[in-house]
This record gives sequence, structure tokens and C-alpha cells, in this order.
Amino acid sequence: CREGMTDGNQSTRRALLRVAGVATAAGLAGCTGSPSDGGSGDTGGADTETPTDTETPPPEDAAGRVRLVSSDDNPDFAVEPAVIVVEEFVTADGPAVLRVDVENPTDETVVGEYRDVVFQYVSSSDFSYQLLPHSERSTTGVPERERPPYPTDEDAPCWRLTEPLAQTTEYGTVSIPADGTLTAFVGLYANPDAETCLPTGEHRFEATYGIEEPVGTSSGTATDDAWTTAEWGFSLSVESL
Repeated sequence: CREGMTDGNQSTRRALLRVAGVATAAGLAGCTGSPSDGGSGDTGGADTETPTDTETPPPEDAAGRVRLVSSDDNPDFAVEPAVIVVEEFVTADGPAVLRVDVENPTDETVVGEYRDVVFQYVSSSDFSYQLLPHSERSTTGVPERERPPYPTDEDAPCWRLTEPLAQTTEYGTVSIPADGTLTAFVGLYANPDAETCLPTGEHRFEATYGIEEPVGTSSGTATDDAWTTAEWGFSLSVESL
């Protein structure tokens, strides 16, 4: 099914934010539902690690644990992305879940591509995993969480897709208001061609952010007279239990 444009016709006062995911699996995308408050935390800056001195014991049916190993420093842009793990255990009830926040601390509206900016349908650099929507995108608060019925092996609590999924080809936008934040939840799913049901080790996710009107950033690269781009991403570790 096709999802409608979000604020697609709204004119910007200053900038157009565009994000391209590094990779997605080929196939058919579905519409998503919406997800519950997953909590919040400070994950800005590089080498952000989940505390280990007060670890939550895993449930009896846990197949794996997912941790945020590190996230990149914010590019010198009009937006500041961040990610946290809100469901760290992979169980029979659901996969690991991440919350992605894209803050606009400026005094002007920024318009962004409505999927990849919150890492929906973005695959890891080794193509082992894909992040799939577990909520709608929201700029008015934390959206409700819901796990859509993605095609996975019901007999294996590792949440590997049984067929490829990818976003549809339409382009939509979402406006992030001044001093506002875009928030969405994504679930971690193994791609159908992954070597194992729950690929362990460290996995990096990355997207390329572009903003109209070059801002002379130290971390970005001016591609032409209209755009400056920079990559932002994070790394997750997956361990089996």
C-alpha cells in the first residue's frame, strides 16, 4: 500500500532536509501501524554505551540482547539526531526496538524526508539487519508503538524476515517545527538472506543527511551551490543468550 505525503506541500522558511538510507532489501513495503512510550535518554555524542553495572536480567525466553555501542557526533546541521534502545531483548514477544529522535533546535521550520530520517527501512552496512517501522512519525510527542505483522518465522524467536521488504518509491516530507523533535520507533529484523537467524557481533547503520543552503560545516561536504551533506549513524551490538 502507499502512504500519503506528510506536509508535502508545506513550503519551508529556510531549509530542506533530505536523508538517504545506505541500503534496503528489495521487495514490497507495507503501511505501518503506530507504537507506546518507550522512554527517553541522552545518547548524544560518540561512544555512547549502555550501562552494564545495573543490567536488566534477561527474560527466560530471551534469544538475544541488543546494545547501542556508539553513535556519531552530530553534524553541524540544523537538526540533531539521536537514538536509544528501548527494548534490548529479542524474545518470542518481539524484536529489539529503537527510538530515533531528530531535534530541530533552530528558530525555523525544517522539512525532512519522512522515512530515512528516522532510519525506517535502513539496512546495516553488512546487510544482516533492517530497521522497520514500529510506529508512525510524530512531531507532537512520543507516538504509540505497535508491531506490524511483518513476515517472520513464527517458530524462531529471532525475528528474521522470511521475504524481503523495502519502502515504496513515493517521496514524502515531514515538517519539524522550530524547537521541535521528530520521533519514531523502529524494530530490528534480520534480513532473509542473513547467514544466521540472529547475526551476532557489531552492526552499523548509517544515513546521509543533506540540507539546502550550504552552512560551511566542518563535518559536511558542499556538493553544489544548493546542498551540504554529511553522514550520521550508529552501531549496535547483538549477542545471543
